Amino acid sequence: MEKIHIKCPVCGAILEAFDNPANYTKNVTCPNCKHKGKFTSFLQIKTGTPIEPVDDETIVSLSKKGSIGYLLDKITGLLYPLKEGKQIVGRKTTKTPSKADIPIKTTDQGMSREHLCIEVVLGNDAQYHVYASNAKNQNPTTINGKVLEDNDKVGLKHGDIVRLCETPLQYVGTPINDSTVI
Repeated sequence: MEKIHIKCPVCGAILEAFDNPANYTKNVTCPNCKHKGKFTSFLQIKTGTPIEPVDDETIVSLSKKGSIGYLLDKITGLLYPLKEGKQIVGRKTTKTPSKADIPIKTTDQGMSREHLCIEVVLGNDAQYHVYASNAKNQNPTTINGKVLEDNDKVGLKHGDIVRLCETPLQYVGTPINDSTVI
């Protein structure tokens, strides 16, 4: 049986499955957004097909689902929801448990298990503001190509690319421009 990639019709997460006719009558639950639907409602993706960029219409749709924002893994297409408060982003491991609140599925060994701190705060303007700072990482973090220094705390805006070593994550969320370094 050949492994194929399917795409969740709700959040766009890319999943791996076996191309087995018996699966066509089964239900699938997306591990990302927990959407449950028929296998055939998940779109099959051909290998090498580029993942569609997230546009403003998608942002409106996602924000109606009650999320503050997401980190979009530009390689796998997985969306990682953010919540209010501090959360650690890092590499998901099987041998040594990751202490990350947002464990990223990756083969990038340069990403630390505790690589980035994301802080989501509700401002006096009644808008959520999202800030990034280094956690316990040994390897570089960049935001839109600029190195994030150890004591920097940078505000993120929709579309910013946060690269944890070799893994690009796109911030999908509020269009508020908080891109100043604190």
